[in-house]
Amino acid sequence: MQAFFNDLGPIREYDERIEEQDDTIYSQIVVYDRESIKVEQRNDKDLFEGIQGSFNIELQETMETTYNKYNELITIATELTSLFGLQDMFTLKTTQLTKLCLIGQMQIQSVIENLSKDYSHIIGDFCLYSKDINLNYVYQILSILNINLLPKILNVCEEFFIKNHTRKPKHILIELHYNLSKFLCVLEAFPHACASQDIKYEYKNNIIVKEIAKKEQIDHAYKFILSAIQSAQAMMQKKSETETKIFRGIIHNLGPIYYMLARKQGLLKAHQLMAEPTVELAFAVWNMGETGLAKHLMPIIFPSIKYKQCIYIPRYFKQINLEYVKYYQKHYMGIITPPQPLIDKSPKLLSFYQLIENGDDRIKIRILNSETLNISPSSSLQNYYQDPLIQISRTSFIDRLFHKKTNTTYENIIIHIHGGGFVSMSSRSHQIYTRLWANSLGVPIFSIDYRLSPQYSFPAALDDCWQAYLWIIHFALHYFNITPKKIILIGDSAGGNLCAALTALCIRESVYLPAGIILAYPALNLDPKNFNMYQFVSLDDGLLPHSFLKLCVKSYIQDETLNYKDSLISPGEAIDEVLQQFPQTYILTGTNDPLHGDTWTLLGRLINLGKKCKLYKYDYMPHGFLNFYNLIPNGEQCINDVTQIIKDIFSQ
Repeated sequence: MQAFFNDLGPIREYDERIEEQDDTIYSQIVVYDRESIKVEQRNDKDLFEGIQGSFNIELQETMETTYNKYNELITIATELTSLFGLQDMFTLKTTQLTKLCLIGQMQIQSVIENLSKDYSHIIGDFCLYSKDINLNYVYQILSILNINLLPKILNVCEEFFIKNHTRKPKHILIELHYNLSKFLCVLEAFPHACASQDIKYEYKNNIIVKEIAKKEQIDHAYKFILSAIQSAQAMMQKKSETETKIFRGIIHNLGPIYYMLARKQGLLKAHQLMAEPTVELAFAVWNMGETGLAKHLMPIIFPSIKYKQCIYIPRYFKQINLEYVKYYQKHYMGIITPPQPLIDKSPKLLSFYQLIENGDDRIKIRILNSETLNISPSSSLQNYYQDPLIQISRTSFIDRLFHKKTNTTYENIIIHIHGGGFVSMSSRSHQIYTRLWANSLGVPIFSIDYRLSPQYSFPAALDDCWQAYLWIIHFALHYFNITPKKIILIGDSAGGNLCAALTALCIRESVYLPAGIILAYPALNLDPKNFNMYQFVSLDDGLLPHSFLKLCVKSYIQDETLNYKDSLISPGEAIDEVLQQFPQTYILTGTNDPLHGDTWTLLGRLINLGKKCKLYKYDYMPHGFLNFYNLIPNGEQCINDVTQIIKDIFSQ
């Protein structure tokens, strides 16, 4: 048990000596001695009497301790409310603290009543339980509250009563707000823990454990990475508070550098953003590499590549839209649909010159290769296409000006889908590792830039990947010397979700399947009711904080009437009939990744179905490690592992 909490990592200590700044708004606040205020504390000892038969001693003591800490926090919240009166900024937080503690107490009461009386008990959205309560998870969550979170909140509240405290009330309030957002996250997860199953860590023959560096080395490297991320978060928060356009521009370009140096102020601003982020601010942080000064500096760290070309493809195939998804969920949920036509009419193909020009409603694909991709000899087209629905026009003269004929052909290709929580980033920023694969493998990589949420919600991104996948299969030879006989799908994070969902969609529609899929720290289950303990890593993860995770899912799945267990949304929940047809699957995950738990679930299901699959488990590694492999000691090992996996698939 203690080892598990060590893996979660300690909450970062908040620096209590932030430099004081003049702020007249808070000059009227008077901090009193706590001894001058007395509030009678509730006594609920009777609640825990006579329940020994249903609980072991350790769990009973933990529940009682947590319940009493809730009482203590309610008391101090009442005292603070009386101190600050109607000052909204303080009263709002103390009221929220009281409400959360009361919800926590109701949750404990519900567990006790459920087990002692053997019936389901419902108290609002926070307290929904089934008879099959997982007491192991109940204990672990209450322990997280007791060990990490509640003492932090109590200490922050106590600081208001210190007459000569070193921080301004404004700064203390920001930290309280930050910790309350984590408290809310834990309480939201608590009821779903009661019905969740323990993760099975078996399947030794299918797991490759990697310790590329010592824990201290990885933690030190990740601390530096988080400093850069937090400086970006601080910049975005400060920028949002600035009204003048000129100063906003200066802050956007120079703010990260300033907050890298002024780390105390930077951490304060970062916590302010993470406590309750807006969609615009949260996603702007993740898009830092795509905008401003960072955009122009990124190419410096990109590996060199001989061929890079962006094309913009039209939509030729059946669209995957909400109407399609809802019809499937209503009529075919739990079965595989019969094949249907993918193309309604003969498409009119663009010339290569037109293809490289962006147009309305086009999908951007970035092509990388270690050698120049030349135009296909026209004679080979007639031998490849026999489908009368597809009319291939001869290569125009202007196309030949761009490319020369060559006899070099490619039968193996990689299709890459980038991560970014469905809301940010692009194929451009992921070139830090996709170029390495293109160079070392000598295989063309097609990296898809799908539409991003919240502007384009589900299933827009999946439809873009679907259209691009089918276009590559059917039309890559018309423009390049590519006859895709073996395709490997690779995706990281949200891209891993889209890779697996695209595979499930191809199985539904009886489309040519990839030879293998590689999923790096994938988001396999978007169901808000899905729960595993590793998700609590996000409480203290500066890269993937709990508040950002919730925003990503809500931005991507905006129609709450959808069934989250649909394999197009949560591919880890795909029915056995779909998983039975999956190609060989390789999963990469880090043990300090909030998405780590769901990878084990998918692995177990694939193994039980007799599928070829492997999981690469990188000890101590965080989420997103491919993007900053060069900042972690021996991080290139992760890149090399994927390279070897690709070689193995293509050689079969």
